[in-house]
Amino acid sequence: MINYVNQEAFFDWYDSVSKAAHTDRAALLGELFNGYCRTGEEKFTLPATQTKSGQEESFPFRFENVGCCGASTVFIYFN
Repeated sequence: MINYVNQEAFFDWYDSVSKAAHTDRAALLGELFNGYCRTGEEKFTLPATQTKSGQEESFPFRFENVGCCGASTVFIYFN
């Protein structure tokens, strides 16, 4: 189970920097989680080609896996 804490801060940042007009928020969170699984980096990065500024933009987050008895509960915290 994945729990997102304060995801509105992430969505506000994304809306302010991304060229994309409307984004499927569930898919965006899935992309963030998959990116973490691939890289282990606790930041979501948009390449310069996808930002309003034309510069690479990134948003930090904190990942925590609280596992117990074979179950895995993940928390992703946005500041």
